[in-house]
Amino acid sequence: MIRQTLRSLSLLFVATGLLIGCDQTVSEPQEILRPVRSITVSLSDTGLQKSFPGVVEASQQASLSFRVSGRLASLTVKDGSKVVAGQVVAELDPVDFDIRLKDRQASFEAAKADYERAVQLVGKGAIARADVDNLKAKLSNATAQLETARQEKSYTRIRVPFSGQVARVYADNYEEVSAKQDILMLHDLSSLLIKVDMPESVIANDREGRQPLRYTAHFDGMADTVFPLELSAFAAQADESSQTYTVTFLLADHAGSRILPGMTASVTIQQATVGTDWLVIPAHSVQEDSAGRFVYLVESAEPGVGVIKRRPVQTGQLLASGIEITDGLAIGEQLITAGMSQLVDGMRVQWREGEQ
Repeated sequence: MIRQTLRSLSLLFVATGLLIGCDQTVSEPQEILRPVRSITVSLSDTGLQKSFPGVVEASQQASLSFRVSGRLASLTVKDGSKVVAGQVVAELDPVDFDIRLKDRQASFEAAKADYERAVQLVGKGAIARADVDNLKAKLSNATAQLETARQEKSYTRIRVPFSGQVARVYADNYEEVSAKQDILMLHDLSSLLIKVDMPESVIANDREGRQPLRYTAHFDGMADTVFPLELSAFAAQADESSQTYTVTFLLADHAGSRILPGMTASVTIQQATVGTDWLVIPAHSVQEDSAGRFVYLVESAEPGVGVIKRRPVQTGQLLASGIEITDGLAIGEQLITAGMSQLVDGMRVQWREGEQ
């Protein structure tokens, strides 16, 4: 009896479980989508943009010295003095040069008198023609020595060859100086030059004339001021060690600024690209494997869901604003820029069009 009762209870529990199971609906597993972010491929509004360090130089500079030795008697300028062309800025003690000039002058006058007297006598047959020729040679020698003494006297003064500013004075008054010893450095600050070492890729791009380049410079302490530059010259040969080319820019408009030779500038080269096919995308969005370089694009599949498309691309220059794409992308396509890890072609992802 007890055994029959237990069997009945077991059948009752099984039947109850079946009835409960029939009332529940079996749910399908929910799709888990990886979130991604994208940007719309468009024309770059900055184009090529790179910055290089440069050094300011004077448009003209000259190291001035005496052409003769002597004692420095007068030095009328100091560091920073402004001068005008032709101004005398330094003189040697002229005493020794005056003495030498007087001696040469006397020798010249004596030689001249002897020669003129001999010319009169040779006509009378009083002296031989050979003696007249000898006196003529002595006169020529005396003339040359007199001219040398005059030149040496003129070399006791330093006149500046152009208007400018004294950058550095290397000597002091009453100091004994030698010929060709630097006395001062003169700079013409009416316009300045900035010299920059640039790689071949930038030089080639500018010479190809793809688009006009704009050059600007800015300086520490004057970050809010941008100075326009003009391209002045290219070096025709690369530096053997760095394989860069020295490019010279003219900084013509710097009135009111305290820009001086020797200062360091940041020179920016920018290429405007409005209306061209110049595409620049974030450099990290370009992937590479054994098949080459590629990017991931996303296309809308349904609201909130996108499908990944792998696209091979050709790249150009690596710029400050990104990397140039020369082939493989079109304007308006959605480029994946975040969430790219473990993406594969055809993969469904969480994405909304217009969200970046």
